[in-house]
Amino acid sequence: MSTCDITSGFTLGCRDNTGGITNLYILSGSIATVNTASEGLISGITGSGEFFKFELFRQTSDFTEAITATPENGTVFYEQTVNAVFFKLQSATRNQVRVLAKNPNLKVIVETNNGTVDGVGQYWLLGQDRGMQLLSGTGATGTAFGDLNGYTLTFTGQEPEPASEIQTTGGDLTTALSGITG
Repeated sequence: MSTCDITSGFTLGCRDNTGGITNLYILSGSIATVNTASEGLISGITGSGEFFKFELFRQTSDFTEAITATPENGTVFYEQTVNAVFFKLQSATRNQVRVLAKNPNLKVIVETNNGTVDGVGQYWLLGQDRGMQLLSGTGATGTAFGDLNGYTLTFTGQEPEPASEIQTTGGDLTTALSGITG
């Protein structure tokens, strides 16, 4: 069977889906291996370092993945983009943004609202092979009292494969990580 053969379809299912992301986990360290289970799920990630958690307020941030195919060249790639809002213009946030902007090979885990079980969503690994970068953003005070005072950042990466979901035990991300803390 060819890897281009369609092996199944999907049904519409229940309306139990929600949008948005709740947290970003950005690696300070390196990934040695990514083990895949059935259906493209990641069963484990080994490496060194720590995934640092960046909390996001509900309905402010998102993850998109654009498929780009060029038939005349026989190529396809997936552009992964995370738009994240970090509240408050303050020195500590400024310093983190500065470090993130310098890093050319970010490994990012996105926690979605979708599939929430006991307050924990699904986890997706972005920038698995080629990494992501902080390519644009703004820091602003806003004008009115209700305006955003903080940073709006855009992380982008281009990958040969679409993002894969990380399989966890009971929604605990650390069960999928070996040698990396999270």
